[in-house]
Amino acid sequence: MVTGFSEDRKVAEPQFSRAQPEYKSCIDLDEYDRRPALSADELTVVRRWREDNVFITKRQAPRLHKPLADILYRGDLDRANGQRALKYLLLQVAQRESPYWGWDEDLWVEIINSSPVLKHTGMVPQLIAVAYLLCGFRSLYKIGRNVATAVVARMVFGAESVDAECERLYSAFTRVGFVCQTVRPIVPSVFAAVALQGENPKLESFDKELLEYTRDCYAGQHIAKRIGMLANGLAAMGLTPKIIHFRAYQPRHGTESDNIDPEWMTWCRRWLETTTLREGSRRAIYNTLTRVGIWLSREHPEVTSPEHWTVSICADYLATVDRLRIGDWAGSTFDYRLIPTVGQPLQAPTKVAYYQVMRRFLSDVQSWEWARLRCNPRYHLSTPKNIAKYLGVNPRTIDDAAWLKLTWASLNIEPNDLSPECFYPFALLQAIAVVWTHAGLRSNEIARLRVGCTREQSEDVVDQSGNVVPAGQVCWLDVPEGKTSAAYTKPVSHAVHKYVAAWLKKRASPRKHLDRRTGEYVHFLFQLRNRPIAKEVLNQTVIPLLCKKAGIPLEDSKGRITSHRGRASAVSMLASVPQGMTIFDLAKWCGHTSVQSTMSYVRSKPTQLAGAFAKADQAARMIQIVIDQDVIAAGATKDGAPWKYYDLGDSYCSNAFWSTCPHRMACARCYFNIPKPGAKGVVLAAQQAANRLLEEVWLSPEERDAVSGDVEALDGMLNKLRDKPTPDGRTPAEISATSGPLASSLSAGSE
Repeated sequence: MVTGFSEDRKVAEPQFSRAQPEYKSCIDLDEYDRRPALSADELTVVRRWREDNVFITKRQAPRLHKPLADILYRGDLDRANGQRALKYLLLQVAQRESPYWGWDEDLWVEIINSSPVLKHTGMVPQLIAVAYLLCGFRSLYKIGRNVATAVVARMVFGAESVDAECERLYSAFTRVGFVCQTVRPIVPSVFAAVALQGENPKLESFDKELLEYTRDCYAGQHIAKRIGMLANGLAAMGLTPKIIHFRAYQPRHGTESDNIDPEWMTWCRRWLETTTLREGSRRAIYNTLTRVGIWLSREHPEVTSPEHWTVSICADYLATVDRLRIGDWAGSTFDYRLIPTVGQPLQAPTKVAYYQVMRRFLSDVQSWEWARLRCNPRYHLSTPKNIAKYLGVNPRTIDDAAWLKLTWASLNIEPNDLSPECFYPFALLQAIAVVWTHAGLRSNEIARLRVGCTREQSEDVVDQSGNVVPAGQVCWLDVPEGKTSAAYTKPVSHAVHKYVAAWLKKRASPRKHLDRRTGEYVHFLFQLRNRPIAKEVLNQTVIPLLCKKAGIPLEDSKGRITSHRGRASAVSMLASVPQGMTIFDLAKWCGHTSVQSTMSYVRSKPTQLAGAFAKADQAARMIQIVIDQDVIAAGATKDGAPWKYYDLGDSYCSNAFWSTCPHRMACARCYFNIPKPGAKGVVLAAQQAANRLLEEVWLSPEERDAVSGDVEALDGMLNKLRDKPTPDGRTPAEISATSGPLASSLSAGSE
């Protein structure tokens, strides 16, 4: 196609390497006279057009009229708008005294954008179609008005061709889980934008380079954000070898090069290109290194490479991170004013991460022999003890009552429980919910489960103790490689297999996807719209759905309910129930390589601690009792002979009802009191036939205060009992008056 644009622009456009499917335009430019200047007769005619109310006919300037009529007067187009657009363009030719064949891109943009006549008319698609077909105009994204790209594509390529290709896309989207009601309003405009940039409406001509070029052209517009969806449809049709992931925005991290020393940035990029860490880890470390570079440029501009790090710089770094606040090392590409926690101190895990980043970076530089360091990173950048003491595993299990309700909700949610804004299929959400409540997996492991990961228990299982697990009671779940272990298989509830199978019946058959942790292309179990679900689906969709169904808030006594707290609850339940799993079996079930990692899940719960305290508190109120079996055997108890003696420490009480006696805090010189140094006390202590028992003693509030050492409370209690008879019939006052000076001194509290 011959265009009116310069050769420079042609070179700047991408050259798509794939063999393009044959497409023939509806307009043959070779049929027209495309001279870029007007003849003398044409110039006379167009000057008359500038007069008011002049009727323009095709006989007056057939070279200018016929190409426009061939495009705008086709049978499937709006003829009224076509007539207005044709007259408008011819008047523009008269105003500029040059044919449209010679108009460049900027002039077309000016004509369409600046004219007030086009503001409330439907001529814009017609004008763009003329510019596209006759003058090679491709910069639709520069049009400031709301351009209906689908209408332009129907005028350029034909309605039948555009509709047929869009229907192919609709079918592909349906196969991978998109709902047609949501994609039908979106697909035509995105498809048209790509087709117009590639000059071919056939889907086979769409490749990664063309999609990226179109996305860059429409940056900041809704079309750029939908290019990734179009790529999913192409992958579902087999037109691309794999899913093409696009980001409609530029990354904001790692680009703060304007306030960082270039040499430091060179070292950071070199480390980024060399390390073998996973993509997410190395990108996070790289971003932290750039922030460290901001600090170095401000406080230590002389430090521009790892070999400049001395022991004093390490000490300054440790102290600075310890006092660091959110936003202190802000880069030029990130606005911390939008962060609600800006200005707050860093938490201990974040400080430790900053220390780990520099230790790894400097250690790698030394290990790879890039530089000779002047410090020992593992020693001089080790985490200070005052920060390390705040670290530790804290599973934060969900409250037992709330966890049981969530487990019930996962098995009983219904389609009408979903909100109208939720686009996820019900079977998908229920399968994820049951796996979360019954399998004890991390959110990343749930998102990475593969098709066929569950298998039924077809036969009875006999364990080492001889216990038989009937067939069908559990199922086997294949867990992929995770954070702490290689791939393994573990038994889970049969409900997991039931609901996973229900989802597989409705799951589409999309293409394989890359498991970034293992490097394999696999069929993920939970994927929709030709892409795996994000692990955030658990926290953002599934857990709020279960909380609503269970009738509980999103937060419990320990904070917001999250996916990992559910894993902690599932593991803790298995460890804390009677005859629960052993610590070693539980470690295998969790996928832990170390039993120490599992120990954090079997710590005492507050409820268990409360039970232990209640038992201990009850034992603290027990008193030892001596039973004289000889008296019982002789039958002397019927005559009132004492047979039950309470051990009061320095004496015995022979009152069988001492535990309910109101005077038991003042037993001295009571008739029933038997001092241990006395003959009777010695006999009781030495008697072989005596049995020692324990009896619980209930303490009144006054006695509790007295035991606690409250002297005033003790005096008040004794005064209250001064005139109350003791078991032998005398009052404390009478005992004090008749028992001598010793008794008087012992009962002085009642005087």
